[in-house]
Amino acid sequence: MRIPSKIRISSGFLPFHDNIKNTDKTAGKKAGLTLLFAFLLFFTGFFSVFLYHAAPSFLADASYNRLCREIFRNELSGNTLTLHYTLKNPADYGIYDHEAHLPVYSSENRALSQAAVTDWLEELSAIDQKQLSAENQYSYTLLTRYLTLQQSLSAYSCYAEPLSPGSGMQQTLPVLFSEYQFQKRKDIDDYLSLLSQTDDYFKGLLVYEREKANAGLFMSKSSAEMLADSCESFLTKDSIGSGSHFLVESFATRLNEFQEAYPELLDNAAFDAYCQENIRILTQEVMPAYQMLAQEMTELSESASSANHTGISGGSPQPLSSDTSVSFADYFTDRLADTFGQATDSFTDSFLRYAAGNSAGLSEKQRYYALLIRKDTGSYRSITEIQDMLYAQFDTLRLNLITLKRWDAASQGASKHTHPLSVEDILAFLQEDMRQDFPPLLSGSDAQGNGILKKQLPPISCDIKYIGESLSATSAPAFYLTPQMDAFHKNVIYINPASSLEGTALFTTLAHEGFPGHLYQTVYARESGIADTKNPLRGILDYPGYAEGWALYVELLSYDYAGNYYAADTEIQKTARSLELCLCALLDLHIHYYGLTLPQTQALLAQFGLSADAAENIYSYIAEEPANYLKYYLSYLEILSLKQEAEKLWKEEYSDYRFHQFYLDAGPSDFLSLRERLLMER
Repeated sequence: MRIPSKIRISSGFLPFHDNIKNTDKTAGKKAGLTLLFAFLLFFTGFFSVFLYHAAPSFLADASYNRLCREIFRNELSGNTLTLHYTLKNPADYGIYDHEAHLPVYSSENRALSQAAVTDWLEELSAIDQKQLSAENQYSYTLLTRYLTLQQSLSAYSCYAEPLSPGSGMQQTLPVLFSEYQFQKRKDIDDYLSLLSQTDDYFKGLLVYEREKANAGLFMSKSSAEMLADSCESFLTKDSIGSGSHFLVESFATRLNEFQEAYPELLDNAAFDAYCQENIRILTQEVMPAYQMLAQEMTELSESASSANHTGISGGSPQPLSSDTSVSFADYFTDRLADTFGQATDSFTDSFLRYAAGNSAGLSEKQRYYALLIRKDTGSYRSITEIQDMLYAQFDTLRLNLITLKRWDAASQGASKHTHPLSVEDILAFLQEDMRQDFPPLLSGSDAQGNGILKKQLPPISCDIKYIGESLSATSAPAFYLTPQMDAFHKNVIYINPASSLEGTALFTTLAHEGFPGHLYQTVYARESGIADTKNPLRGILDYPGYAEGWALYVELLSYDYAGNYYAADTEIQKTARSLELCLCALLDLHIHYYGLTLPQTQALLAQFGLSADAAENIYSYIAEEPANYLKYYLSYLEILSLKQEAEKLWKEEYSDYRFHQFYLDAGPSDFLSLRERLLMER
């Protein structure tokens, strides 16, 4: 993939994060009890009747909120980079001065993290959920399920892959460094300190990769080679010395902005000294760290007992036919027009045959993959249910596509005039078009949109940036960078110039990343106070399916908006896009759960005219990114299923607007909890 389709900054209780530092639970409990005791004395004297009725609920909410804040502080205090990207003002959340450090993986830290999760579950069980407020009851259910899932996944500690060639930390870390904002002088010093720790951070990840290798779960040799190549080309002395590397340019830009804002804090001599130190660290510490990582991973790939890559080894899904000149829709229609039904029956029969032949007894990989699906999608359905959903969707879509293509041919491809639209124009149009279907952001102003549309828009800034050449080959076509919880109005979308996005593809990509996608969804949640200072934990619990399912849902919906500006075949493009992702989700499931091999994948995809080389590229990507396509497409199908349930429940009171508001108001959640919340809406 591309760097993940957007970079979402949350610790997510990952095993290679050190989240246990500087935690004194006993002291926190003592302080809380002292304050609570004084508070009760006051209320006993003056409001005894009220206390009799309300105290159980009040005490339960107080205990629950305290625990959530404790978990929140614990998760952020062990990782300065995550802390900086999550909060602008940590002191408002009870997090004070700290030493700048990146997390370093070790088996000891992993054990401490696992123990902390167990402790938190025990503390949760001591709280009477029925005594909580309605929102806290919902949050309690979410947190319990979240921690329970993390506890289950801890038994499969060697299956995660933090160094995936297209979305690993070797890709993510430089982007995070380039966006590290300088709000005070200490931030500059912290940044340089973190940058100099790249070597130790990679060494920690290599410890983990050796554990994977010893367990026979190391990445494939081809993936290790891709990783090594990208590491070797990421930093060169020429790019650093010339000042053209984005980590040199972005540092100077941020430093200049800080000097302009606070000239009394940074004179020219200090400015120059900082720039020289940045170049020194990049040349003498970061570049050797990347070279070391490349060398060590290459050596591991040559000596390790690697997994056989018929399964487990996340990102926006790649277009299936990106390496060909023929569109995906053409594969399904032009080449198989008369025999499509027969070919498709053969295709699904093959899938079922492979599944039946590999379903006797669950392996460790299968159990892990089932848990990974639950974590990444938020779906609590069985593998069989998921499979049936995908088959049904595939069948519906392929028939729709055939009908649409034949209709288009009969109408001789009548089309509208195509408007050349800039990125700014598209974002403005999207905000205008979405108004009738989505609730507004809470803040409004007289801010005007850029480009050719001049309308009243929410006061949300969105900087469009372009991925540097050193990362463009392996980065996503575009991604959204999640803003700080307490400073969320400044947003960033990155676009990869190498992807050559244009026309409808650019329009729908910006809908996915911007409005009404990730940017809109994130700002809406922040403005609604879902993760306020009382219980900020909801702001860092990671629900990829909730976010990515929504982004794909609105991306596909935006094809309808795009029809106002582009060719009339947007419905065909929409159906083809959905069909290709459905197919890739099926491949994801069968490669990782049923052990579908490369030759079998090539035979299946040959039915649609895909070459053996094209099929191998698809297979390799999916093999290294387990559950990635399901994170998008299964989550999207869960939203459609939830939408259908809302239609039945609300009847004549249903509207898309009301459903979208329900989904957004719930905030990041798993789909089981969302379904339960919907039933409470009667």
